[in-house]
Amino acid sequence: MKKIIGVMGPGKKQASQKDIEDAYEIGKIVADLDAVLLCGGMSGVMEACAKGAQEAGGLTLGIGPTSDKQDMNSYLDIPLLTNMHAGRNYMNIISSDVLVFVSVGSPGTLSELAFAIQVEKPSVVINGSEKLKEYIKEISGTQIIFVDTTNEIKQYLEKMLA
Repeated sequence: MKKIIGVMGPGKKQASQKDIEDAYEIGKIVADLDAVLLCGGMSGVMEACAKGAQEAGGLTLGIGPTSDKQDMNSYLDIPLLTNMHAGRNYMNIISSDVLVFVSVGSPGTLSELAFAIQVEKPSVVINGSEKLKEYIKEISGTQIIFVDTTNEIKQYLEKMLA
C-alpha cells in the first residue's frame, strides 16, 4: 500500500510566492518518494504541490470542500468532493500518513495543524513564523518539526516513511 503525504497550506489569497515555490518543490519530493500526494484540492499551495507532484510522475489526490469538480485545481488525478467546506480539513489529516504544512498562513491550515497535533500525526512545517514555532512547542510533543528548506523536508519525510 502506498504511503500518503498530505501537503497543507493556504489558498492563493494568503499564500506568498515563496509558499507557492516551496509547495511545487514539495510536490516533486512526494512523487520522488513514490507516495501519494494529498491536498485540499483548491488553489495556492494546494495547486502548486499537486502540479509539482503530477509533473514528476506522482499520483495526486484532492479532498475538496465543494460539490463541483470544476472548483478544484487541474493537477488532481483524483478529486474527491465532500461539500463539507472546512469540515473536510479533518479528513485531510486523518487520511495522511505524514504531513507537510507550508506556512500555516490561513485559518484553514491552522485548523489542520491543530488536528494533526490532536491525532499525533508526524508533521513538518516550512515557512512557519517564530510566534507559531513558540506556541506549537508549548502545546505539542515532538511530532511537529520546523524546517527552513525543502531539502530538510525530503530528509525528514524519508525518515518518517521508513
